[in-house]
Amino acid sequence: EALGELGLLRAIATSLSHVIERAPEETRQFDAICLILWVSALFSSFVDNIPFTATMVPVMVQLVNQVEGLTIQPLAWSLVFGACFGGNGTLIGASANIVMASKAESEGHIITFRQFFIVAFPGMLLSVCIAMLYLVIVNAAIWQHSLTMT
Repeated sequence: EALGELGLLRAIATSLSHVIERAPEETRQFDAICLILWVSALFSSFVDNIPFTATMVPVMVQLVNQVEGLTIQPLAWSLVFGACFGGNGTLIGASANIVMASKAESEGHIITFRQFFIVAFPGMLLSVCIAMLYLVIVNAAIWQHSLTMT
């Protein structure tokens, strides 16, 4: 909430939007998929992904409505995968991680931020790489094709 109050979320979303707008039209959707996926994953590793996602949705809708070469489906899926997988990267990235650590501690097993990070962050990076490969394939096979038909 504090980040939202400070306008940091909106600033990040706006900056991301400007980078995507400047991309060449022929690669814009691919660039948007990669940027949204990775920014949301990295950001969601360290802060609550719900405010970030809520801030990004209207920005993505505005981008699609105002910028040539974009459709909403790949941008939405990039945000979904990034925010979801990103939360797995750190102990504070998702509520489930905090609950698990709390339960482990009550059973006498302390899991520090560093211990969790060493195991989870590389796994998160791997899952985001796989998601990016998947999104690029789906974009080439379906979304980009539907974009050229409109």
